[in-house]
Amino acid sequence: MDTAPAKTTVTTTAGGDRLLTVDRFVPHVSTVPANLGRTVGLHLREKVLASAIGKAPVVLFLHGGYSPSVVAYDLDYKDYSWMAQLARAGFDVFALTHTGYGASPKPMMDDPCNVDAAFQDQLIPKVLKGRCAPRYPFKLISSRTEWDEIESAVDSIMQLRQVEKISLIGWSTGTPRAGGFAATHPDKVDRMVLLAPSPFFPSDTPPEPMPQPGAPVILQSRDMLMVKRWENDVRADGQVEHPEVREVMWRELMFQDGLGAEWGPDGVGVMRAPNRMNYGWRANCARIRTPTLVMLGEFDNYENRRDSWKGLASTHKVFVKLTASHFAHYERGRHTVHKLAEDWLRAGKMDGATSGEYSADWEGKVSLLK
Repeated sequence: MDTAPAKTTVTTTAGGDRLLTVDRFVPHVSTVPANLGRTVGLHLREKVLASAIGKAPVVLFLHGGYSPSVVAYDLDYKDYSWMAQLARAGFDVFALTHTGYGASPKPMMDDPCNVDAAFQDQLIPKVLKGRCAPRYPFKLISSRTEWDEIESAVDSIMQLRQVEKISLIGWSTGTPRAGGFAATHPDKVDRMVLLAPSPFFPSDTPPEPMPQPGAPVILQSRDMLMVKRWENDVRADGQVEHPEVREVMWRELMFQDGLGAEWGPDGVGVMRAPNRMNYGWRANCARIRTPTLVMLGEFDNYENRRDSWKGLASTHKVFVKLTASHFAHYERGRHTVHKLAEDWLRAGKMDGATSGEYSADWEGKVSLLK
C-alpha cells in the first residue's frame, strides 16, 4: 500500500485566494481478485479554494476506460482542467483513480506476457520476441470491484469533509461506474452528471466463473486514441480549438503510465489499461432515482449512447445534445460542459426546468431539442 502523506500544491487565483491541489491515497481493502483482501492505496486528487474548505458542496469525478482522472479532468494546459474550473466556482472537487490506472495499484500489469493476445503485436519486437501466454490468465477488474473502490473513496471524503452526500461526475465508462454506485447507494449521492455515457453492456450479471479467463492488460496506441477515436469524429469547423491539446494529453498519459511509455514505439509509447469485466449498466439505469444531467456529443455514437438516458428511472433528469465528439471537454465547447455541470450541481435545473431534452452551442446557449 502507498503510505505517502498527502501532498499539497498551492497556486494563487486572480482574486487572491489560494487554490489547493491535494494528492492523497485512500486505504481500501481490495476486492480485485489479483489483490483480494490486501489493503491498497487508491489515488485521490482534490482541488479546492482554501476559503471554501468545509463550506463547499463536494463533487467526485470518476474516469473512463483508459485515462486516469488526473488526465481526464485536471489536464494542466490552458483552461482545460475541469477540476480547476469547478473548484474556482466554489466546489470542493475530488477525482478518484481506479486500480489499473495512474498512481493507483496495477497488479499483474507490468509483465508484457499479461497483455491480451489481441494487443501483443504492438509489443513485438521491442518488448516481446513473439506472442506469449498470460502468466495470470484472467481479466483484472470488474464493475463490482470498482463500485467497492468508489464506496471507499466516498466514505473517506464524507468523513473528511463531514458531509452526508456528495455529487458524482462520470465520463465514458465512468458513467456506469458512477451510475452503478448511485443505484446502490442513493443515500450518499446528491446529484449526478454523466458526460458521453457508455452504451449498455451486453450483460447485467457478473461473468461465470469470476474472474473471467483472459488476460489482465489491454493496450491503446496513440493512433487508436487520437485518430480513430477522436480525429475521425471532428466534423464541425472549429470543433477543436487547440489541436495541440491532443499531444499534451498523450504526453501526460505516458507520464502517468510510466512503463507504457517504454513499451510502445520510441517517443510515442502505448497506453495500458486493465482488462475489465463490465456488467449491470442497463439494470442500474432502471434503478437510478438521483437527479441526473446527461451530456452527449452528436458525433459520439449518438443513438447507442442515448440508451442510458432513455433507461434512467429518475424523473428528475435532463439531456443535452452537444456539437462535440466523445472528447467534448477537450474541445471548443468545454466551457459549455463546465457551465452546465456547475449549474446542475448547484441547483439541479436546466433553463429553470428539472426535466427535458435540450441542445447547447459552444457559447452555452441552451435550446429545447426538436
